[in-house]
Amino acid sequence: MHAATASAYHVASTCASGQALGPGQACAISVTFAPLVPGQVSGGVWLHNTTTTPDQLLTFYGRGISAQSGTATLEFAPASANFAAQIVGTQSPPLTIELRNLGPSPLVPSALVLNGPAAYDYRTEGSCAVGNSVPPGGSCTLSFFFLPTMSGVRSANLVVDAPQLATLAIMWIDGVATDAAAPTVDVVEFLHPPTNHYFLTASAAEEAAIDAGLVGLGWVRTGQSFHAWADAQSAPTAALAVCRFFGTPGLGPNSHFFTANPAECAAVKMNPGWIYEGIAFNALLPVGGACAQGSAAVIRFFRGGASVSESRHRYVQDPVELAQMRAAGWIEEGPVFCSPP
Repeated sequence: MHAATASAYHVASTCASGQALGPGQACAISVTFAPLVPGQVSGGVWLHNTTTTPDQLLTFYGRGISAQSGTATLEFAPASANFAAQIVGTQSPPLTIELRNLGPSPLVPSALVLNGPAAYDYRTEGSCAVGNSVPPGGSCTLSFFFLPTMSGVRSANLVVDAPQLATLAIMWIDGVATDAAAPTVDVVEFLHPPTNHYFLTASAAEEAAIDAGLVGLGWVRTGQSFHAWADAQSAPTAALAVCRFFGTPGLGPNSHFFTANPAECAAVKMNPGWIYEGIAFNALLPVGGACAQGSAAVIRFFRGGASVSESRHRYVQDPVELAQMRAAGWIEEGPVFCSPP
């Protein structure tokens, strides 16, 4: 029996050290679970033999419950912890989760455990603790911090046990970790006042052409811009390509549309009212509607018109411009990019 096996497990076996098993022969290992205290515990039997897999570990898990089991229900609010994109090696601001006891009995946690693939990327602090009673209708809080150790999607779970719970309460935790900040470019906004058509570009050559009137007269810089990456090679791993579209003449809007959402890009490509013009730049998407600490959300607005050709989109980061767009009655569609510092 493995040394880490809890005392609640009792192992009996017809197998013995030095015993030889011929072809077709077998011996048996019997495990019984007799917990003395509530809670989940684990154990294992280590098998060392002369086969091609000489070391094998048979693990088992069990959960002891008391007469109180099922007398309380735990609810997480919100139901999961979803972090915005965070640069590897930097810590996020806290994300607070409320643990609510729906009753009818007091809830006394016996375990609060972070586990899962990236459990060590997260830490907690707060009023929830093992042995601290939460009254019926009451709650405690845990603040989660995300400090990723490597790039990519980083997932974990919060597991809560208590004698009053019929089953373990498990909450999902995830966040996206990005590589260290890479060189960025300015995504510059232009306006064509005669048509109220807004346009974005991260290309210095295209900016110069617009300034020189080579794509039509009347275009002016609005003074607004945000940061992104020129291409996939300079962008963090988690950044996505931003698809650029222009309305099909006579069928779609007389304006441009930008999206970094792969599903939305694919859907717009299938829409005959839009022409796909290629990749405009690369950007990070918000996670759970929020951007990582230090970055700013770029909000997409929409305004309809008397006809489809008059509909417009605009992408705004500046707080003053955001207020003006809302006051002007544009429809706020939410954050679509995260602008790095």
